[in-house]
Amino acid sequence: MKRLLTLALLSLTCAFAAESPRRVLFVAGAKSHDRDIHEFPRGAELLAEAVNRSGLPLAAEVSLGWPQSDAAVAQADLVVLYSDGLEAHVAKGHAGALRQRLNAGKPLAVLHFAVEPPADDAALRDVFRDAIGGYFEAGWSVNPMWMLKAAPAPGHPVARGVGALAIEDEWYFHLRFREGARGLQTLLAALPPAEVVAEDGPRSGNPAVRAALARGEPQVVAWTCLNENGARGFGFTGGHAHRHWYDDNFRRLVLNGLAWAAGLDVPAAGVPLVSPSAPFFASIDEAIARGDTADVKRHLARTPALARGAAGAKLTPLHQAILRKKPDLVALLLDAGADANAPDASNRTPLHMAVERADAALVKTLLARQADTTKRDRTGWTPLHHAAAKNQVEIARLLLDGGANPNLLSELGGTPLHEAAAGASAEMVQLLLARGTNPDIRSKPGVTALDLAREYKNAAAVEILEKLKK
Repeated sequence: MKRLLTLALLSLTCAFAAESPRRVLFVAGAKSHDRDIHEFPRGAELLAEAVNRSGLPLAAEVSLGWPQSDAAVAQADLVVLYSDGLEAHVAKGHAGALRQRLNAGKPLAVLHFAVEPPADDAALRDVFRDAIGGYFEAGWSVNPMWMLKAAPAPGHPVARGVGALAIEDEWYFHLRFREGARGLQTLLAALPPAEVVAEDGPRSGNPAVRAALARGEPQVVAWTCLNENGARGFGFTGGHAHRHWYDDNFRRLVLNGLAWAAGLDVPAAGVPLVSPSAPFFASIDEAIARGDTADVKRHLARTPALARGAAGAKLTPLHQAILRKKPDLVALLLDAGADANAPDASNRTPLHMAVERADAALVKTLLARQADTTKRDRTGWTPLHHAAAKNQVEIARLLLDGGANPNLLSELGGTPLHEAAAGASAEMVQLLLARGTNPDIRSKPGVTALDLAREYKNAAAVEILEKLKK
């Protein structure tokens, strides 16, 4: 019996593997807003990659703008529209091709602004009503920015593996759904705050939407549609800001919706997710500044040489991470090949910077990666000179334990003890002396540490250093 069961499972696995992938065509409109907003090409590419890496029998591609031939649209198993609406709608003038798909029982998915057909394209409006069950209607629907906090309705396959969302986006609502909501099923709905509905306007507010909110009617922002001829539809009004595609719940809800629309059985845990390979932030420096570890990893995976920094840059990514006190990113960059001794424009090494930031943990990390304690910055100081001058006893001890030479001279010939004598504590002076500093060394101007202690009236240092003369 066990052998028969194993053979049956192997047979099912082979059959699934042999299944021809269903073709998903993303038709993306042009980017139309500032960075992060309405980045339809980037968003479509990200979703297509997620589909192709999901392990499901789906093969996605992206068309920037409507394909040159309607044949590509006709042949796709699922078409996904993601673009501006109105006059810039990517499907404007192509209702006929979408109607043919619908008549053939083929599915359609429409995302964000694309749910609003051009005002003068009644044919496209009717296709949306019949294919996905509804659309955005000016004077009835609204599109404010608001924080949606909700979980998808349980029970529908598209809700599988999707947790609660907390996303501030331009969520369109109070849509014009077909009479009786035939074949429609709500996936995601919430009650928007009344204040997000502004004064009356084509997309800002109207008496009907205000009355609906006053009645406490949750507003649908994601839904599915199952038509009488078997054609499936999926609508989703989020997707205004590109950054939300990096949210796992947000992305999985849409991927589940696309898999369902394509006619697949959505896995019990939802469509398998992989982290997008495309970085969100334009540069690794910005990703570091935001503390986005995942995005730093994306930059490094795409361009490994970034770990060492760009030629001619004032600061390497490692310097950036140290300046912003991001220890996890420091370790990540070092593991990726960052040079622990690379100088910046002021000849400061990462170790110099860690001392400047008074960050003992980072100093320890850098020393463990063979950071050189002998390097001098533009002022001619080693990291130990800086630690001594700033009375950073713990850091000075780490540097000395890491091999720092307490008698190494600065450009002006002074030892770290000279810098400590000017204003550091007795503990710092005693530490340097205990580690072998020669108090009799004279700097280039000819002064000893005791001379400086007397000049700067550092009584504690004077007392310790004078006793050595007796």
